[in-house]
Amino acid sequence: MTPERFVEVFRVAALQAGQVARYLQGQVEKREKAGEVTAEGAALTAVDLATQDVILHQLWAAAPHLRVDAEEDTEFVARFQGAASDAPLVVIDPVDGTLNYTLGSKDYAVMGALLVAGFYEAAVVAFPAYGELYSAIRGQGAWIERTFGARERLVASPPPSERVLVSPRVPEAARGRLAAVYPEVTVSRCSAVDASIVALGRGRAAVSEGRSDRRRAVGYLISLECGGVTWHGDRPWRGEDPDTLPESLAPSITAESPETAQRVLELVRS
Repeated sequence: MTPERFVEVFRVAALQAGQVARYLQGQVEKREKAGEVTAEGAALTAVDLATQDVILHQLWAAAPHLRVDAEEDTEFVARFQGAASDAPLVVIDPVDGTLNYTLGSKDYAVMGALLVAGFYEAAVVAFPAYGELYSAIRGQGAWIERTFGARERLVASPPPSERVLVSPRVPEAARGRLAAVYPEVTVSRCSAVDASIVALGRGRAAVSEGRSDRRRAVGYLISLECGGVTWHGDRPWRGEDPDTLPESLAPSITAESPETAQRVLELVRS
């Protein structure tokens, strides 16, 4: 599957899954995943399961040879278990920000990425409540598509605010140091928002406490391809599968520029 074909297929799947999520928000009960240590990680609803299978059906019809790394343990995942070990890998998060979703927030997303030979080659992030879908292809750029609107190439402009987003486990001391420089430090519970911050224009930077995981990196490709940067520790991210990087590369920072990333890193590590 080419990156272009992935975007074509996953775009439709994300739009369909997003409509399911949007219509059912407020009508489903939150469950708890076993083995998770945070409220964000433990949140689960029937919508997560249903939307994941919507996506998997589309992928199976288009490319049954793919490997999948799916967030939820649904029955349809097993259909992909016969894929070759070197087949392209699709990373899927059917409802990123489930805790937000259950609380009625608009900050949740449907997202997925295509990895080939250990590198992110394409990504799609849809925000159903905002009617926006972002996509990127490595080395080719990023695009935004709004409901009933044309698909447009995305070039990030300077953000209108000095906001910095932090994930919930960023220590209070680090938040305090950031707040001494940036007037608004806000906790975000949706990694699609954090990682895509450059494309969304919601602030200068976003910080996660540890090395990134595969799902957060979906949004990193969107930010990277519209002109932003992502650092794991002081190492620029160039599209590698985060699972292949040392755990010691922390924190994870996405920013509008290398200068902002460096400043944020210094404040978090002080």
